[in-house]
Amino acid sequence: MGHGAEGGQLVSLLSLTTKRMKAAPWQDLTVAELAGLFAPKVVQWLPDGFQAQGSDQSRREFLAAVSQQAEVAALRSAADEGIGLIILSIPKAGSSIRNLGYLFTESAWGQGLASELIGGLQAHFRGSGVTLSGGVMRENAASARVLQKSGFTPERAAAETVYSWYSGA
Repeated sequence: MGHGAEGGQLVSLLSLTTKRMKAAPWQDLTVAELAGLFAPKVVQWLPDGFQAQGSDQSRREFLAAVSQQAEVAALRSAADEGIGLIILSIPKAGSSIRNLGYLFTESAWGQGLASELIGGLQAHFRGSGVTLSGGVMRENAASARVLQKSGFTPERAAAETVYSWYSGA
């Protein structure tokens, strides 16, 4: 894994791998995999746009639109199943903050995959000067625990808590 930025260039999330997962193009997700990622229980604590996607076409159009502002990648298991999505904003000019979002299919919950993903991202960006930042709705205690356990610092905002981690320079 490389740094998050080399020579001013972004290193693609598609190079991200962990022990049990690898990033892949989200466009390669099957209809069933994408439906599992947008299941009501999976997206209940995510921004509204995630909850409004009822068809495969609308999900793909939504992710294509998100891809205009962020890197979006599928997370595939060792068995090559689409089990998650990761979304990482493209930093604004002069900023090193990358807003992070991720989700896993319900069948992947409780296996430590979110912690593994965050650890993989930290290794991916360590020493790059990037700050990873992610908002967590107060009701989403599991995601809050993952980020706190991984050394992210919490800061309360309106309906959510924003967690940040600095990669070091």
